[in-house]
Amino acid sequence: MAPRALLLAGSILLVTPWLAGCKLIDQRTFNPQAGKPPKPYVPPAPPAPKPKPPFLQIEDGTPESDYGPIVDKAVKAALARKENVLFLVQLLVPLQNDPAAQAKAMTEATQTDLEPVARRINTAGAQPIQIEMHAIADGSVKHPVVRVDVR
Repeated sequence: MAPRALLLAGSILLVTPWLAGCKLIDQRTFNPQAGKPPKPYVPPAPPAPKPKPPFLQIEDGTPESDYGPIVDKAVKAALARKENVLFLVQLLVPLQNDPAAQAKAMTEATQTDLEPVARRINTAGAQPIQIEMHAIADGSVKHPVVRVDVR
């Protein structure tokens, strides 16, 4: 029996090198990603909604005779729709190089642009408590702009 066992051991030794060159078939044969942790797909964030245009916008240098009737009509329409409406009057002033120049530009624009619009809103029928005013330095504007929104 010993020669037979030797013969069997010899044949196994001869076949073993051929088996070492074979690739075993498993789930990765058909799916190379099998066994790897999943990578979830995260979609990009949706784009931000476009900003809502202001209720009214008045450019610097527009005479009151041009914007006055429009403001009157808009204020009366807003008050007719909602009696306790709040008018947000915002002045956007271009950025200046130094704080003193910025303060001067904001003071001048407030007196020449913001206050006349607020007075016109008041004379059109809004109570002073219904008018909220702001002046903001904004780098996106080239000249002062008054924007009026309602709430």
